[in-house]
Amino acid sequence: MKLYLIRHGETDWNKVRRLQGSSDISLNACGRKLAELTRDGLKQIPFDAAYSSPLDRAAETGKIILKGRNLSLHMDSRLAEVDFGEYEGIREQELRDRQDPFMDFFDNPENFRKKGGAENHRDVINRAVDFLEDVVLPAEEKYKHMVIFSHGAWIHALLTKLYHRKIRDFWHAPRQENCGVSTVEVRNGECTVLEESRIFYSI
Repeated sequence: MKLYLIRHGETDWNKVRRLQGSSDISLNACGRKLAELTRDGLKQIPFDAAYSSPLDRAAETGKIILKGRNLSLHMDSRLAEVDFGEYEGIREQELRDRQDPFMDFFDNPENFRKKGGAENHRDVINRAVDFLEDVVLPAEEKYKHMVIFSHGAWIHALLTKLYHRKIRDFWHAPRQENCGVSTVEVRNGECTVLEESRIFYSI
């Protein structure tokens, strides 16, 4: 089975680098266009199972990419983005200007300490692994092309697990871009990453 991990399209908060996390922010016009171009790039892939984070930006990306297909999009809260707690909505530059240690989440993952009700990297990895073991692996014999619409940190979390990386390498390149598509082969219960963050647009 092939597993396709797709990050949502752009939002206004992405554009100004505002911590988005669990905030339910919708796609902007550019984000919808990116999803449409990605749909064109994936039109030959016969998806037969589709799951999404319940957050609107991921779900709308999924609906755009799956438009015209007779396929249900199943929501699962385990696919949601990391919860930044009280840091939701703050611009990254503001945190850097005041040298807030919260930026360790991005700059120094292994030394990040939970604060303000935020999740840490291990929390997101645990959710990703739970979904992998509960939904993805048991579906190997049932489906050939499963797609998941989720978020940047969530995709990095799953890849961290699949590559057996340490938390310090959570943000290992390449960065999961908006509407970037990462592909994983699932065979005999084992997962092999084939491609990371493939882009189908040039705008």
